[in-house]
Amino acid sequence: MDNHQPGSQTQLGCKKATAAQASASIVSPQQLVQITQPSSGDGLDWKTLEQLRSFPGGQVELSSRAVTTTEKLAQTSRRDFLAMMGFTMAAAGLAGCRAPVQNALPLLTGSDDIIPGVANYYATTCGGCSSSCSLVVKQRDGRPIKIEGNTGSTIFGGGTCATGQATVLSLYDDARLREPMWMGKPAYWEDVDRQVLQFLHRYEPRDLRIALLTSTLTSPSTRAIVADWQQRYPKFKHVSWDSISYSALLDASYKSFGQRAIPHYRFDKARVIVALDADFLGTWLSPVEFARQYAKARKTEAGRVLHVQIEPGFSVTGSNADVRLVVASSQMMPVAAALLARVAIKAGYLNLPDISTPVDVRQLDAIADELWKHRGESLVVSGVNDLLLQTTVNTLNLLLRNIDQTVELNSPSLQRSGTDVAMHNLIGEMERGDIHAIMLYGVNPAYDFPDQERFVAALKQVPLSISFSDRLDETSSQVHAICPDHHFLESWGDAEPVESHFSLSQPLIAPLFGTRAAQDSLLAWLDVLPPSYYSYLREFWRKNVFPRHKERLDFEAFWEQSLRDGVSVASSSVTRPTRVHEDWKSAVRTILENVEKSPSPMREGYELHLYESVAMREGKHANNPWLQELPDPVSKITWGNYAAVAPALAKNLGVRDGDIVRVKSKRGQLELPAFVQPGQEPRTISIALGYGRTHAGKAGNNVGVNVSPLVESMDGTRSYALQQIGIEKTGRSQRLASTQSDMSMEGRPLVLETTLQEMADTEHNDQEDLPNVWAERLIGEHSWGMAIDLNACTGCSACVVACQAENNVPVVGVSEVTRNRIMHWVRLDRYYAGSEDNPRSIHQPMMCQHCQHAPCETVCPVLATTTSSEGLNQQVYNRCIGTRYCANNCPYKVRRFNWFQYSQNPEYDYTMESDLGRMVLNPDVAVRSRGVIEKCSMCIQRIQLAKNMALQGRRNLADGDIQTACQQVCPTQAITFGDLKNPESRVSKMLRDQRRFQVLAELGVKPNVSYLKKIRNTLETT
Repeated sequence: MDNHQPGSQTQLGCKKATAAQASASIVSPQQLVQITQPSSGDGLDWKTLEQLRSFPGGQVELSSRAVTTTEKLAQTSRRDFLAMMGFTMAAAGLAGCRAPVQNALPLLTGSDDIIPGVANYYATTCGGCSSSCSLVVKQRDGRPIKIEGNTGSTIFGGGTCATGQATVLSLYDDARLREPMWMGKPAYWEDVDRQVLQFLHRYEPRDLRIALLTSTLTSPSTRAIVADWQQRYPKFKHVSWDSISYSALLDASYKSFGQRAIPHYRFDKARVIVALDADFLGTWLSPVEFARQYAKARKTEAGRVLHVQIEPGFSVTGSNADVRLVVASSQMMPVAAALLARVAIKAGYLNLPDISTPVDVRQLDAIADELWKHRGESLVVSGVNDLLLQTTVNTLNLLLRNIDQTVELNSPSLQRSGTDVAMHNLIGEMERGDIHAIMLYGVNPAYDFPDQERFVAALKQVPLSISFSDRLDETSSQVHAICPDHHFLESWGDAEPVESHFSLSQPLIAPLFGTRAAQDSLLAWLDVLPPSYYSYLREFWRKNVFPRHKERLDFEAFWEQSLRDGVSVASSSVTRPTRVHEDWKSAVRTILENVEKSPSPMREGYELHLYESVAMREGKHANNPWLQELPDPVSKITWGNYAAVAPALAKNLGVRDGDIVRVKSKRGQLELPAFVQPGQEPRTISIALGYGRTHAGKAGNNVGVNVSPLVESMDGTRSYALQQIGIEKTGRSQRLASTQSDMSMEGRPLVLETTLQEMADTEHNDQEDLPNVWAERLIGEHSWGMAIDLNACTGCSACVVACQAENNVPVVGVSEVTRNRIMHWVRLDRYYAGSEDNPRSIHQPMMCQHCQHAPCETVCPVLATTTSSEGLNQQVYNRCIGTRYCANNCPYKVRRFNWFQYSQNPEYDYTMESDLGRMVLNPDVAVRSRGVIEKCSMCIQRIQLAKNMALQGRRNLADGDIQTACQQVCPTQAITFGDLKNPESRVSKMLRDQRRFQVLAELGVKPNVSYLKKIRNTLETT
């Protein structure tokens, strides 16, 4: 197969088939709700602190916020971006009664790979972060429009994260560079190559000092190109540096196990999990992989799994824990050491020093007992970038016999390799003039390096600086040459996220702009002719991957199969040490003595805790509006970061949500809004990294505050925990773009949890049929329904972005979100229970429940909402006149009123205004116009496609043929969709589960969506 490039062998598909539109909606502005006194019990019955402390026994009426906005008619763009790329278009605009209609001709040129109107699917590898998840991408008429997980991956199992889902939108980002730049001006590739080669040829190869600064390279073929540079230029230096440091974890692995590689953690094999500030379900290391393992381990049939989370701020992982201990960052090491001492004593190490901690000794004793009881089936991890703490964690796992069980050393993770010390050394060489040329790939240190000014000043000392950035970002705007890299959906490539587990990337579309793969640039400057990364990649796999598959006799067949599957598991080529390289009895004593002798951290002032958010991560995707508008799973805030403070601290400071506070440290100060977060450590302020970009693009610029300059360096390693921080009010405030308290259902048992003991003591009782005023419907050939396992749902929010991508859900912007007009068809409700100091929490996906006795139907004056014979509540857009009666009568508050024309409207210039941005739209789903109600359709387009495919195959529709977008993306398989009429379908079997319940079943609306109760495990203390 010669250079197979789907989407580049023919002209691309139509300009965009936005056909007759009807439209969207959000909750009504009338906010008349009843707020009842929260129960005194332990139910999950409050979402905000105001509700917890609310009015005794009374009702409150929230005034309606009527907002009048002058709407501008959307102007049809004259730009014809698609024409520049060779599209043949014929479009006629028709003026409809309410929305413009565009008609586009299909492809005029045929192709074996592209059939107009028929989707193709190709395997590839995600380039959203270093996790390198395996993907299957939906391509329609030559356009990638939807990311799916690759079920063939033994590591990721078909799941993706919110960031991975949103990467398809980044392909159509207007902020991407169209061509290379030289000295700040557009240039031709030939000119840039000539300038670079002329510079390189000025020096003898043995004298030329070149530095390549990259983020972690999971691509083995790219690492081979780097090795070729090292062979050509003996003084060539490759420095790996990650925006979020894992340097201490890597260094501790080298110290403990003799290899500077992160172990491959197996949460699915653990019966007891203890995490010290490691958000492994949200952002830490490989959250898709870990979430899949975690959910598998916590299924009831797998037995009891205890999860203990120790952290200063409220993370996604903490919200799922059975036991959550609130501990300041400065106290994390003493807690780990005290736990180590207890385990070591059980292992026979006597006369160990006693370590004092803020944690109740009975809880520590109970945790140590559980860990010891499950030796070889336990796992301790830490996300703190501290060498001593990471070494302590390694020691614990060794004493608990977890090595080569839940901590695999023979197949380590290759997803992080950055070194903080090497970065500091490189900057020193740049300052001294010891670097002749520097190339930057996948890094933006002028934004996220703590001492940004120092880096920029050092960069200016280098005679030649080159960036492969796809945009004019904070760093690339300072270099001599910008050689923009392809988007990963335009690229060939490979990855090895875990040793011997390979995956391939292939282009899903011809390059939209005049970009070039960074690997092609590196090969061109090595005088490799022709500089073809595709050829290099094939040859690398022929020599290095294919021989490790003994069963393959023909490389071409192996290559074709690997491209189709997207993944390939090889035999290991390296024998890695499984024994430890230290006297562990001595190591235990050394650790404990060091902790005992170290002075207690000063508790004057406050502590700052910096973390990654699920939406924004390190800030690389700041210009992706899907991610900017994604509510944080815990706080429910969008469009910016904030200072999370504990309720007690907020009371002492007189701070409320939205008050601007000034956070001061010895490295500087910044101002940002406060948010009162239940469960926050009382003297800790938590702020998310990844915000405050200034050169990201129109959606990401100046959103939030950049806190990277506050990051400190401890012994050359970055620390995300700072002590002796000051905080004060500024007297100003702003309204947070929060979805926290709107669309709530207060005072009713909406989300339920149980324990294994309660399940054993309680017989299964089906919910009784209640009297109703509706006539029973005739059920057709199918009755579609959904079941959601709350024990598996982690709140990762991937389903929210997946639904947005699949169903053309618009981005409305920060101003509209503050007016409660967010348009997501799926929302993740988060409920608290218990005290505000350390509450339990639970996540509940909530979408249209597709009621069989739908209260929305009875109030619609034009019959725009109906229920089909197959049990789906349908919304007929061209009937809807926008009375919003249905939204007011919906007990679940899942219907959205579309206030404005979001498509082709410069006032909402996020994803649908430009021709380029509209290329991501799904042509199978109407782009709605203003003035109508919209909601979850259970992906009716996917249902109809599966029916047609079964009909073409002359077979019956099988269980599993249909997967909704939210179901397919879920890394924990928490969502199941299927035919309720089929008693053998998976969804029907789940509805017979003892944990099954329906939300607001007492209303008699008969929803087709059911939930399974969350199971909480308890820690027995004596």
